[in-house]
Amino acid sequence: MKTFLFLLYGLFGVIASVRGQSNLPPVFEIKTDSAFFRPDTTHFQILEDAKGELTFKDVLNHPAFRSDKFFSRTRHSHTYWMRMRIKNSLPHELRLYYCDFNSDYVDLFRLDSTGHWQHQQTGDLVPFSQLPVHKGAPERARLFFTLGPGQETVVYERAQNARWHSPLTYLSPQLQTEQGRIEAVFKNIVIEKGWKNYLIEGIIIGILILASCYNLFIYYSISDRVYLYFGICLFFFVLDRNYYRIQLAFFEEYPYAFKLVANLFFIVFFIFFVQSIRNLLQSPSSLIRLDRLISTTLLLTVVANLVQIVGYSIPIVPLDEWALLIEVLIRLIYGLCMFMAFKRMKQGLFEARYLLLALTPLFILWLFTLTTATLGLYFRVDLPRIIYENVEYVESACFAWMIIVFTGALMNRYNLVRQQVIQQAIEKEQLEKEREIERNRLIAAQNEQLEREVEARTSALKQSLNELKATQDQLIQQEKLASLGELTAGIAHEIQNPLNFVNNFSEVSVELVDELKEGLFQYLPESEKANAEEIMGDLTQNLQKITHHGKRADSIVKGMLAHSRSTSGQKQPTNLNDLVEEFLRIAYHGLRAKHKSFNADLQLDLDASIGMVNLVSQDIGRVLLNVYNNAFYAVQAKQKQASRDYKPLIQVRTKADQGNVTISICDNGTGIPDDILHKIYQPFFTTKPTGQGTGLGLSLSYDIITKGHNGDMQVKTQVGEGSEFILKLPR
Repeated sequence: MKTFLFLLYGLFGVIASVRGQSNLPPVFEIKTDSAFFRPDTTHFQILEDAKGELTFKDVLNHPAFRSDKFFSRTRHSHTYWMRMRIKNSLPHELRLYYCDFNSDYVDLFRLDSTGHWQHQQTGDLVPFSQLPVHKGAPERARLFFTLGPGQETVVYERAQNARWHSPLTYLSPQLQTEQGRIEAVFKNIVIEKGWKNYLIEGIIIGILILASCYNLFIYYSISDRVYLYFGICLFFFVLDRNYYRIQLAFFEEYPYAFKLVANLFFIVFFIFFVQSIRNLLQSPSSLIRLDRLISTTLLLTVVANLVQIVGYSIPIVPLDEWALLIEVLIRLIYGLCMFMAFKRMKQGLFEARYLLLALTPLFILWLFTLTTATLGLYFRVDLPRIIYENVEYVESACFAWMIIVFTGALMNRYNLVRQQVIQQAIEKEQLEKEREIERNRLIAAQNEQLEREVEARTSALKQSLNELKATQDQLIQQEKLASLGELTAGIAHEIQNPLNFVNNFSEVSVELVDELKEGLFQYLPESEKANAEEIMGDLTQNLQKITHHGKRADSIVKGMLAHSRSTSGQKQPTNLNDLVEEFLRIAYHGLRAKHKSFNADLQLDLDASIGMVNLVSQDIGRVLLNVYNNAFYAVQAKQKQASRDYKPLIQVRTKADQGNVTISICDNGTGIPDDILHKIYQPFFTTKPTGQGTGLGLSLSYDIITKGHNGDMQVKTQVGEGSEFILKLPR
């Protein structure tokens, strides 16, 4: 009973609310469950909301509602209200959709069975999270409600477009039953295989995206801007043709911002398409005016598009005429590009043929659509609806043809460019090889020159180094010899004093013996005179021998003093043969003064062709004296050990040979053992008994010959047979 009273009260409320509204349109009755309804213009009324500020209360009983046709060019507002009455004439509950596919925002106010107004909102620009949900599915452009059996209701719709969209020139509320929608979807997907269309569209989108990426990849490979422009063009073509699907997939919560940007997709596509055409044709200087005309017209088209977007909210220009102007500008640019392609084809550009073939079908279609738009705007000529319905498919086919053929032109261009790049690479490589050869030749020449300079400088440095070493060695030898000379001079000085006394007293003693003989003979008897005379004779003979050998010793000491005297170290021309013979005599007599019983056979073989040799005579004299003394010591030592048949022999030879002079000093003495042969030039090494040798003779001699005179000193020896010292000096 309470339920019945509640329904009765609600029915009275609905009747009262409906009666409170005047001039309502006729009731639109629904008599079937499965259908899509488009009420005619007599069943709904419209109210213009010029400023978009009217509320539902303002329009509920507004007297300005009127009936009007679906399409009217005189509508310039972005917001309109529509109202209609709907009745369920079926004996059961009706599940119904209210549809509006032309508005950005749809607000539906419906009077329910209780007499209350219910509000719902949907639309293309409503965020996904704010859409009404029916059976778990958000509804965009559809609003669901139910009507009981025989129930009648009044609906108000507020239809609104964004300010950057065109005004609502087309108004047409539509109704669809739930059962009808299910059957329509089933028919489209299952019976008519509509899923194939989505599959094909997805494949086409994928192909276009791949083509865009492929062109960008080619651009980065060969740096040809035509591929960059065409790749960007294809990308924005995909965006323009599929912006609604892209919005549903990625920007469901930001439909307003995405669709605002989507207004520019086509013009960006068109700009880069024109730029790709211009870069492909590469207009020469003869077509520079035509190229500038295309650039100017393209700029005007961009400005016109921006003005159109702004003009939707501020009607500063007639929108229909302005849209027609944009269409004219687009087709003009397209036609100018075709004209340039024709000119370039006449000039022999092969890609221009492809371009004309690609552009012609779409140009013809666009001329047709421009003609029909002009006739419809100015002469009210409407073509059959089937033509308008198929124009979109034909346009898609023309775009597909254009993209395919244009891609073919770019592929042909890529092959040509690739061949050019390969040829340029080969030429560059050849040029690099030639440059490398020339560079290597120059480097080789420079290296050769540098080597010559380095060799010359090295030779000069070696000579300077040798001279420096020789000078240094001479200085060292001079220091050594100076020390030795000082020692020798001291010893000779000490010997000289007693030797002078011996010489002087021996001479005086001879005179005294003569005086004694004269005075003594007067007093001796005749029998003793003979004996006294014999004694006096022997004494005189002994004193004469003392004087003779004293003078010999004096000459030896003087020679030692002369030998010990420091020299300047300067080389001077010297008679080498005389030097060799002189120091051999000095050495021999020096040894005989010590050992009177010693005798040796001296053999000289001197090459008279040697002549004068540039050397330091004092230094070479010291060398000869050292070697002679060693040779005499060796033969004397062997004489003490050998039989009486052994005869000491010293052989001295000089010889001139290829810029050198050779002095050979050979003895038949004891020889040098092999185990000490490598030590004979070491300072202070000697085989003589303690007190008889200093070990400096051969060391100083070797340095004087090799370092002081740049010569060579060699030895050949055999134990028990003798030794041979060979001195080589540069002439």
